Amino acid sequence: MARIILVTSGKRRAVENYTAKTLARPESYPTAPFWLDLLSPSERVLCRIANALKFDPRVQRAWLSPPQVPGFEDFGDHLFIQTSLLEPSRKNFFIHRDIKILLSREYLITVHNARTPLHCLLSSSHVSGFAHTGTLLLSILDSSINRVMESFCSEEQMHFPFSPDHMPQKNPLWWRLRNFRAVLLRDVNLLHGIAVAGGRFFGPDDKSSFESIRARIHLLSDVTTRFLSRMGSPGRGADYADAQENLVNATSIGDR
Repeated sequence: MARIILVTSGKRRAVENYTAKTLARPESYPTAPFWLDLLSPSERVLCRIANALKFDPRVQRAWLSPPQVPGFEDFGDHLFIQTSLLEPSRKNFFIHRDIKILLSREYLITVHNARTPLHCLLSSSHVSGFAHTGTLLLSILDSSINRVMESFCSEEQMHFPFSPDHMPQKNPLWWRLRNFRAVLLRDVNLLHGIAVAGGRFFGPDDKSSFESIRARIHLLSDVTTRFLSRMGSPGRGADYADAQENLVNATSIGDR
């Protein structure tokens, strides 16, 4: 069943539940920057929102299209992003959550099938105090990568159950880690593209946020590379330990 969450800044309540019927009326949208988080919406709901907000036909086609290869399109007044958020998973280390993002100066819209609204991943200050939609988007991406980093540093993940192997490609864990690294590198490239193409949606202070997120992704990628090297070479244990210690230190600094 679809859920519609409206998040606003300012004096209004930070989070409100909306219905498809409410969203069909243009006057129901707040004047301040707002965030619509749509959980498993139907095509009918998406069409109602597109009509109420008077989307350009090109934006509407991208908005209603089925999930495709991760990337983004610049439509002038809107930046359309299609990607996936990484979430920790005890069984597979991580899972993908496909998400569509529509960014403008007036609003941020996120579309996904997760059961939990995205605002639950953010602090109360991020949810209720945002002034720019681009800054809010970076907060979501930053929260996502932080959760994955914390998962890698958890008690259960501190020592992966594998030993060096001359044929690591036969180990399912090796493939999961390799795919994880590929997703991390994809995210770095996507962030770079968004920063260049969508600069008008972000403030001057957001540059440091972009750099911080990219640095954390690069660190995770480096640790994953060390894991993969350790699986194929008995002599790389020290490199693995150093990389994991760096990851733990970086995570503790980010939590301060």
